[in-house]
Amino acid sequence: MYEPVAEDLSDDDELGAGLGDRRNALPGHPTPVRVLLRGLELMQALSRHGPLTTASLSQKLRLARTTVNRCLSTLEGQGFVERLANRRYALTAKAVTLSHGFDVATERLEGVRVAMHAASSRVQWPMSLMRLHFPDLFIEDSTDRESGFAVQHFERGMFVPVLTTASGRAIIAYSSSRVRDTVLEYLWANRSADAMSTWADRVAFDRDMAQIRERGYARCVRPLRLTEQGSLAVPVLVDGEPIAALAVRFALSAVSFEEARKRLLPALLDIVVGKSG
Repeated sequence: MYEPVAEDLSDDDELGAGLGDRRNALPGHPTPVRVLLRGLELMQALSRHGPLTTASLSQKLRLARTTVNRCLSTLEGQGFVERLANRRYALTAKAVTLSHGFDVATERLEGVRVAMHAASSRVQWPMSLMRLHFPDLFIEDSTDRESGFAVQHFERGMFVPVLTTASGRAIIAYSSSRVRDTVLEYLWANRSADAMSTWADRVAFDRDMAQIRERGYARCVRPLRLTEQGSLAVPVLVDGEPIAALAVRFALSAVSFEEARKRLLPALLDIVVGKSG
């Protein structure tokens, strides 16, 4: 008969602990619960590496896929991880706040994310919420799957360049001079050909960043196969510093920048302050 007592389990049962786990147990403490340890290791991997597939987690943690799937299912059910559209798993805001309790930046991003999805049917064009994950931008979330106008889907967990995106420009422009100089120390030396053609030197770049701060948003143009894609982005600020940027993408053959400024920009500004109606 099965006895649910961890100390009496001689095998490597998920309720008990393997030999390695027992050796790492503190003297005088009960035998560690193996499945709890595996869940914590899984969350640590997602925190360190970002969104991962079950196969990647299985490989990194050297765990069976069935074990990884059980852990993910449990954590997802409790709201600590979520499965993304690209079949990867990511930590939720609920999981992130475990490390330091209430976190202003995390709470701020969660509010913007909720408002963004609430406004998706009104805005129609795809929106994305991105934050700096040096040296790239990390897509926190998007409404691409909800929009009928997304030509190329931006999914949570993807990385995009900083200097050649409206979101990256908004974040850089609104960052303090110390943060901006630190980031640009690497990005400027490794900038793409597109960035080189946009700014001849740092003087031109700094002038462009000043204009972004003056008008309150960044803009960018990207060539597509049949048209050009325009984008507008506004910063998400906490105590005067940008923690992310919210952007909307649109076809310039359908919406001009002036039209986007009048119709789409107010929607972005409403979202970053939590208005979705």
